[in-house]
Amino acid sequence: MELLQLHNVSLWRNSTIILKNINLTVNTGDQWAVLGPNGSGKSFLMNIIATLVFPSDGQVVIAGETLGEVNVWDVRKHIGIVSDYLQTHYPQETMVAEVVASGFFSSMGLYQELSPAMEQKALTILQSLELAHYAQTPFGKLSYGEQKRVLIGRALVYDPDILILDEPCNGLDIKTREEFLQQLTMLIKTGKHIIYVTHHVDEIMPWINRVLLLNNGQCMYAGTKNILLNEGVISKVMGCSVGIFQHNSRIFSYVK
Repeated sequence: MELLQLHNVSLWRNSTIILKNINLTVNTGDQWAVLGPNGSGKSFLMNIIATLVFPSDGQVVIAGETLGEVNVWDVRKHIGIVSDYLQTHYPQETMVAEVVASGFFSSMGLYQELSPAMEQKALTILQSLELAHYAQTPFGKLSYGEQKRVLIGRALVYDPDILILDEPCNGLDIKTREEFLQQLTMLIKTGKHIIYVTHHVDEIMPWINRVLLLNNGQCMYAGTKNILLNEGVISKVMGCSVGIFQHNSRIFSYVK
């Protein structure tokens, strides 16, 4: 089953081309990583998939509905997104339970009354993420990694088909990063489909089975993750000479 399709999607601002002719299909069972250097257009691409930005050209089909032909709010329920921008700008005084519940309204902060069902859903999500004890704690009091998990909870309120994680390990130390990545493994077991955006090969976990390589706004490759073992291709994408090695089913990179 096709969950998402991008057909020749391009984006430009004034005379600057940000994305050019991107094609991507996410099927049931796919777990994607989007890898590329800073400035390659990864976040713009994710914002298009999340319906936060409309492409300048091309077609976006989400759950069988073509963006621009349907109510964007109905389509948006199929896609959840967690980004650094959201974490940085979210009101720090908001209680954690309210942060999760704000996902029902796509708001930063909670300004509308919740139904009992919404309150219960937010609590259930916090319990599943082992964060229920923080329900009445201000968002700003949590660690950086805990905030990431809360924002994942916010993205899950509508049980989206696809969860976008836009460079979620930025700002995490090595220990916290590995703990966070292992928690994502548990999330995969619940049947979620993830698009994981990064510029670090070693964040691409074994459960990821598809990779899109992005450089200068163009897709260099989209397919099985075996491409990560090709040092020549990865070097070309990242703009430097990269070495690759495997350890415990993980792929790691280093600058030669």
